[in-house]
Parts: sequence; structure tokens; C-alpha cells
Amino acid sequence: MTEQSSVGGERLSSVAAAARILREFGKHTTQMGVSQLARRVGVGKSTAHRIIWTLVEEGLLEKVEETGLFRLTSTMRSLGASAETAQRLHEAATIPLDQLRKATTGTLHLAILDGTDVLYVERREGPGAIPVFRAVGSRNAAHATSSGKVILAFLPAERQKLLVDGMRLSPKTPRTITSKAEFMAELDRVRRQGFAENRGESQPGMCSVAAPIRDPLGQVIASVSVAEWVESVDAGLRHMVRPVIETALRISSSLGWNR
Repeated sequence: MTEQSSVGGERLSSVAAAARILREFGKHTTQMGVSQLARRVGVGKSTAHRIIWTLVEEGLLEKVEETGLFRLTSTMRSLGASAETAQRLHEAATIPLDQLRKATTGTLHLAILDGTDVLYVERREGPGAIPVFRAVGSRNAAHATSSGKVILAFLPAERQKLLVDGMRLSPKTPRTITSKAEFMAELDRVRRQGFAENRGESQPGMCSVAAPIRDPLGQVIASVSVAEWVESVDAGLRHMVRPVIETALRISSSLGWNR
């Protein structure tokens, strides 16, 4: 074995051990020590110690001063929660989305909030598919989308204010809301009417409608939307409001929400 392949093998071994250590935190144990992790992963304590502190330096693990143990950072916990949410949504939304696709030539999205962006976790294309954000995993600024507006509108007031205060309401088109006072008024209107609209605010000539998806406790965790090219953005997609809301209700029901 050459020196290069030997070093490469050692690096791959360390990466594999690091991955196993991170996976241990997904087995319902939130905090663990070096010795415990070394036993579970099957490496020496010194090796575990080195890998754990590398993960700390990279912002994946953190040491809890009160216990002296290690846990996933908030970023890693958020990623895990996002992945779990996406899987649950996929299972609950497959049939309702397929039914909604029969009612429109546009593009359907399921989205969740990721910071001040929306993250698209599911997609269906019709004949009039929007040629942007084609891949699942794409994102867009929440303030310029119906998906983002409807999720933000139903957040607890304190969290909503914190997020909006930290937003840069950059214009995507001349129609994008760039005033925070106007945006807060828009969120209030969305919450009262139960759906959100995007009338040429993210792409010229494109409109969308979104409705909230709720978890078993009634908290809004995602949105379902339809987007289409239109002749007049002023007219919007009002004819799709009812089908989108009904789809959101079916998905919410599949997730366990009893309205």
C-alpha cells in the first residue's frame, strides 16, 4: 500500500467514525460523553476524543458546560427536524398533490420555512410549469413568495416579529413588498383570510396562491402552493384559492390535525 493510499484510508476511516458518532445522537440520546461514544462507535477513547473535538470546531457538536457532555448544535438539530418534517410531508401530501395537479396547469410546491427563506421540499409540474426552482431543495426569499407569507403569517407573534425584523426585504420585481410596515400589514391580512397571494412579486408575470399546512397541534409547519404564468398579475389566481385551501386541509388531516 502506498503512503498516499494509507493516508487516504485513515482519513476515510475518520470520516466514517465521525458519521457514526453523529448518528448516535439521532437515537434518542441527546447528550453523551467521550467514553460512551467511543464504546458505541467502537473506536478508542483517544480517537473518539479527537473526532469529537473536530466536530465541535466545525460547529456540529457542542459541549454542555453543566453536564460536561456533548450534544448536537442547534444547526444540526434544525437540519434533522427539517429532514423529518420533509419526510412526513411527503407521505401525507402525495395523494392530495396528485389530485390538485389535475385542477391546474401550473407548478405545485410544498415548502417549509428555513430562516428567512422558504425551502421547497416537494414539487409537481403541470404543462405550464414555472422554469425556476425546478429541483426540490431550492429556496427563495420568504417575503417575495405566497408560501413564505402564509407560513410567516401564522407564526407566534414574537417569533414572527423577530424574523421580520431580521429580514432584508430586497426587491425581486417592482411589485415586491420592501416596507416592513407594509409587510406586517400583509401578514395580518393573510392570517385573517387564511391564504396568501403572490402577484408578480418574485417573478414578473407569475402569480401564486398558498395555504397553510398544520401539524396535529394545529401549528402551521408548511405550505402548499400553486404558481402559474398569467396575463394579468392584478387578477391573480383567485380561481385556485379554494382548491389550494382544500388540499392544505387534506394534508393537515393526514398529518393528524383534527379541525
